[in-house]
Amino acid sequence: MTQFLTRRMFGASAAAAAVAMATCEAQAQSKIVLRYGNAGNAQTLSNTFNTKLFKEVAQKTDGLVSANIFAGTLGGEQKLLESMALGSLDVYNGAYTGTREFDVLYSPYFFKDSAQASRVMAGAIGEKASAVLQKRYNARLLGMGRLGSYNLMLKEPIKSFADLKGRKIRTAAIEGCIEGVKFFGGSPTPIPFDQIYLALQQGIVDGVLTALNPGVAGKFFEVCKYVVENDFGVALDKEVISSAAWNRMKPEQRKVVQDTFTTLEGPDYYQVGLSQKQVDINAWAKANGADSIIRLDGTSLYNELVPLNSRLANEVFGPGSWDIVSKA
Repeated sequence: MTQFLTRRMFGASAAAAAVAMATCEAQAQSKIVLRYGNAGNAQTLSNTFNTKLFKEVAQKTDGLVSANIFAGTLGGEQKLLESMALGSLDVYNGAYTGTREFDVLYSPYFFKDSAQASRVMAGAIGEKASAVLQKRYNARLLGMGRLGSYNLMLKEPIKSFADLKGRKIRTAAIEGCIEGVKFFGGSPTPIPFDQIYLALQQGIVDGVLTALNPGVAGKFFEVCKYVVENDFGVALDKEVISSAAWNRMKPEQRKVVQDTFTTLEGPDYYQVGLSQKQVDINAWAKANGADSIIRLDGTSLYNELVPLNSRLANEVFGPGSWDIVSKA
């Protein structure tokens, strides 16, 4: 049977279609897809954590907030952070900030461990560091991902940290790393993370200082035989979201993002980082032999580095700040 539409029926049908289209457009516009970037590859703890983080965020927001993960494809940390500040990246995760308030935290034995780092950053020192980040990059610190330890990876072995004297050691462009290498007489050579493998392969540097987990994920053991098991600093990834991206979200969506990061960081960043260290050391030994793992006497290192760390803390955060750090 042929059905004929009256003008009234046609008008009602068109109105319904317009409403449906407007509804679809509104739903599409309300969806937020964040661009997340980190300099390491997809296998690093930082990126597996963020994959889980944004999967949970998407579930809790009924798919209205999600993220595209760019792992090791958009350049080094400085480029990523600058991209976020310029608006082409929404969420940055990494060590580099270019601020003294965060950079000095990477000095060896500034913290005895990641738990102490968390306590310090929950107080006035953390608030001051976060405020500087907001002012410089117009961005919000979601939190610190406690990745584990910073470690030295070397082409030739050492018997003590004093043997670093005269060696060219790749560091990030981070004051604490640079000052730590200088303290033992090494020559710090800042190189972006995504260029480390080639720098080691070509002999541009004699070793590298970086977080152990990304170093293993990046297969630095293929071009650098030795790794020093002793910690040489604490790896603290900053999880930073641009103010523009933060303001695009509704208050309840912001709460989901913040609360999910805070809830997951302990078990899925910190605890995994602690357990992952021995796994990574074993992977290095498997690739290069048991003699490739160097274990040094580090019993006096904390006290040995107090002059450096107290100077950095008091310069950056004000007189008496080292007392706050050391008592935490």
